[in-house]
Amino acid sequence: MESILYHVQGFMYPNEVELQWSILIVLYPFITGLVAGAFILASLERVFNVEAVKPTYRLALLTALSFMLVAPLPLQLHLGHPERSLEMYLTPHTSSAMAMFGFVYLWYLMVVLVLEIWLDYRKDIVLLARSTTGWTQKLYRAMALWSDNISERSLEIDDKVGRFITI
Repeated sequence: MESILYHVQGFMYPNEVELQWSILIVLYPFITGLVAGAFILASLERVFNVEAVKPTYRLALLTALSFMLVAPLPLQLHLGHPERSLEMYLTPHTSSAMAMFGFVYLWYLMVVLVLEIWLDYRKDIVLLARSTTGWTQKLYRAMALWSDNISERSLEIDDKVGRFITI
């Protein structure tokens, strides 16, 4: 390696000799690709009414959420001081691609994915709240936002709002 580098001396910076990408950096786009793939699979049923993937719809949404929650972990582990990543949320700089991507990522996670999953599972959550007692009932009622309306009209509105969010 040293004999090869002798011929290129002066043409590159010392930090360009070796790529600094570790497996953690490569893992991040892989996991975000899994998120995108699962969400596209869910969108095929929701937006385009592809019947062949209908049985996988709810599982695809949960898979997208699960991988989305752990996708930033490889980047956090790669950083020297992962606790500093909160700085981009507390003191954002609009010209920083990382800060803006963090806001987009957080918005997508919270607004699109969590809300769509909540709308799809709301009926199940309400039924669980009705069938349990004690602190589990309180937990399920809180997850349902203290609403126990699962009428046909209510579920129809949930479906329309979920479809709008997906699009």
